[in-house]
Amino acid sequence: MIEIKITIEAALSLLLERMKFELKFRQKAGILPDSSRLEDLSYKELIQICEAAIFDTIFLLPTDLVIQETNLIHIITETVKSLARIYKKEEFLLFSQKKARYLIQPIVDYVTRIPEEKEFRNN
Repeated sequence: MIEIKITIEAALSLLLERMKFELKFRQKAGILPDSSRLEDLSYKELIQICEAAIFDTIFLLPTDLVIQETNLIHIITETVKSLARIYKKEEFLLFSQKKARYLIQPIVDYVTRIPEEKEFRNN
């Protein structure tokens, strides 16, 4: 098992930045009003933005960290749970490791289906 050494606070900072980017993207696409702020969104809207931010961030990681057994699921779970105190939405505390695994499984499946050459790992 590879242990990813990042604190939950650092992971939270990365997630919040990515969520801000995702909010701006949705505003430009006309999905959310331009006046929207993350703090003002409902839990349902926030979790959708959060999940998209996690998905995008995982895609940016080296493929070895995605494919191999790591503590990534734990980091994601605890980071999302910490959003409860930031946005004052207790629903974030219900985010489970099962949900985190379900969220990144499509990425794992995609990366493992790439041809055997796996030249991408050296990039």
